[in-house]
Amino acid sequence: MIKSIFTYALVFLGISSLSAQSLIQVSGTLTGEDPNEKLAYASVIVKQDALMVETVITNDKGVFKIEGIKTGKYTIEFQFLSFESSTITLNVDGSKSIINLGSIKLKSKTTSLEEVVITSETSQMALKLDKKVFDVGKDLASKGGSATQVLDNVPSVRVEPSGSVSLRGNSNVLILINGRKSGLTSTQGLEQIPAESIKSIELITNPSSRYDAAGSAGIINIILKKNNKKDLSGSITLSTGVPADHRLLGSINYKKGKFNLFSNFGVRYSDYVGLNTRNQISTSDGKNLFLMQREDQDRHDDGGLVYLGLDYAIDDNNSITTAFYRNQTKDKDTNTLNYEFSGEGINNTHIRTIADSEEERSYNQLEFNYTRTFKKPGKKFTIDGQYDFWNSTKDFNIQRRTITPNNGDQSVINTKSNRANDDVVIQSDFVVPVSETANFETGVKVEHRLVSTDFAANEESAGVVNPIDGFNNGLDYREQILGAYAQYGNKIKKFSYQLGLRTEYTSIEIKDQNTAKVLTDSTYTRLFPSVNLSYALTEKTTAQLNYSQRINRPNLFQLNPFPELQDFNSRIFGNINLIPSLTDGIELGFLSKIKGLVLNPSLYYSKTKNNFQYFTTQNEDDVFETVLLNLDEETRFGLEMSAQYAPTKWLSLSAVFNAYSFDQKGSTGTTNLDFSDETWTSTLLGQVKFPKNFTLQTKLEYQAPVSNAQTRTKSYYYMNMALGKSLFKNNGTLTLGVSNIFNSRKVIETTIGNDFVVRQMTNFNAARWNLNFNYRFNKAKNRKEHQSNRE
Repeated sequence: MIKSIFTYALVFLGISSLSAQSLIQVSGTLTGEDPNEKLAYASVIVKQDALMVETVITNDKGVFKIEGIKTGKYTIEFQFLSFESSTITLNVDGSKSIINLGSIKLKSKTTSLEEVVITSETSQMALKLDKKVFDVGKDLASKGGSATQVLDNVPSVRVEPSGSVSLRGNSNVLILINGRKSGLTSTQGLEQIPAESIKSIELITNPSSRYDAAGSAGIINIILKKNNKKDLSGSITLSTGVPADHRLLGSINYKKGKFNLFSNFGVRYSDYVGLNTRNQISTSDGKNLFLMQREDQDRHDDGGLVYLGLDYAIDDNNSITTAFYRNQTKDKDTNTLNYEFSGEGINNTHIRTIADSEEERSYNQLEFNYTRTFKKPGKKFTIDGQYDFWNSTKDFNIQRRTITPNNGDQSVINTKSNRANDDVVIQSDFVVPVSETANFETGVKVEHRLVSTDFAANEESAGVVNPIDGFNNGLDYREQILGAYAQYGNKIKKFSYQLGLRTEYTSIEIKDQNTAKVLTDSTYTRLFPSVNLSYALTEKTTAQLNYSQRINRPNLFQLNPFPELQDFNSRIFGNINLIPSLTDGIELGFLSKIKGLVLNPSLYYSKTKNNFQYFTTQNEDDVFETVLLNLDEETRFGLEMSAQYAPTKWLSLSAVFNAYSFDQKGSTGTTNLDFSDETWTSTLLGQVKFPKNFTLQTKLEYQAPVSNAQTRTKSYYYMNMALGKSLFKNNGTLTLGVSNIFNSRKVIETTIGNDFVVRQMTNFNAARWNLNFNYRFNKAKNRKEHQSNRE
């Protein structure tokens, strides 16, 4: 099936005519009828064939810059509240790399707000040659949720029940926030970022040397909202849901003169209900043993956050930004597990455990940025600093009791874990135009990270407390990464290219806290090249060929050789001997625009050495042990087809189809883990606009079956829906949403070993309903409305 798809894709790509990306910059100044009245923070919308290409905001001087415009014909629309919108046409022929439109005047409106109708609206998903941009503001389904829900609604991205994030089926993805690494991109951290604070999600499948080399699947960049309005503005969001999910979120921003104060805050109270089942058949001493296990999860999270920041424009060319983020959470979970054992030569046994856990986390982040611009357009120097520090404590109590036979057998297990992290990052970048068509960029980055973790497990039986052997441990993890890069780009007629090289020095040490013994100490330096080529075939069709090398460094959890005790029947171990995996990836992509249709097909190939994979065995006590291994290599070949179609103003459709085959080679001991398979996923997004300001959005996703050498995962599908209505002169929005509406998102896996077969089902969350109200205010806007009404 995959081979046929690839054959048709190659035929399609061979007959497509395409257009090239260029490095052209369009700039100008937006003013009122009085040239001295600069319109700060107005919207500049670039369209091609009625489809949005780019949206930018003017700065506090009314100046706008649109980077990376390709050759072709465009319409540019200028919008500012209480002013009449204006549209111009622009023909970009590639003869100039910088186009200055000069001053553009907008006429003042004298009508009231009721008479102002804004018809332009950005698409929910914008397709670009080097990335896809998902507009969160148009995503009704994630209203009132978190970054986790936002990512799970983005085509090509999947958030697994465990919380891990994958891109195109590959979980080795680098997640950034505003282009920078952050502790907020952990599984728990993503759940704490409100969806309302996210502007857009960028999917970069083949990054340039500007970015960190981590993440063989590519980069997911979460762009947070930033205040762009004068005077006092903000928003408030109230949300409630079933199961219980109550949130209060808000932002207050104030801009005056050279100062811009911005803030976000929020509190939440959320419940989650999950179900896991496990049926296994194993062989011990030639006898078959059977286990039926059911885990009912009742999870509850409380959280609060605050984000405060300040922008200060020193002068026209120098500015600084400082910000502080704090997130405090407290989770209380109760999991009830029932184990039923049976088999040859043993009595039927029913054991019940009730596990109560309480975890408190405190995350803090300090940010600093200095930016210097120059008279020469495009020339810029920046310095960024970031300091993350967080800690987490977790108490886990397990009450174990034998129900059948009722012999009074019971015990209590208590575990305690503590984690702390300090992460300092300093980065500097410099961009300078070499000529009208050429740019040179260079930068350096230093990151120093310290993580400490300790775990203790004790068992109380018959009034006696004893430590459990093999589980008590403490580790210190130190990581240093020094990086530097340089890249050069140029345009020659219809051909554009960008060549880059990045180097990263890595030093990792793990030390046992109890013995001071160094468990692992590795130091290495790698070079990571990148090549980006593009060519214009026609005005409306563009082709691009990208190559990059990426790295996947094992983290502390993956290296930690000690398990954490949570389940009597299974253990998951890290592997202190893991080595980094290296991936060479190449992608051929196309972007074609035909009236209301945008097509973005791409073929991609990657080869990874020392890729990671989990492997499960059963020990002599019939406990399942899962450990992470290095395989020899994995090759992957895939086709992704993205399409966006807007046949009318009231209907828009987006679809993503991704199919790939992979071939893995490797072994552990005497077990051969060579394996090949193919699979595919598809996503369909729809948006329908109804009268009276109602909007309906739907997302339908299907995952075909997929396997590795040990485990086969069945196919599944799920659907999310949301209905929204604009209120209060478009200042408010009321949204009713539901995720996993048919409760069909159940991951069912079968794992087969030499002496066991395990079938398990994970239903992390059933259907969740959410009612959300958002209201936005702007004092400067209201003042202009009142003045207009008095005239």
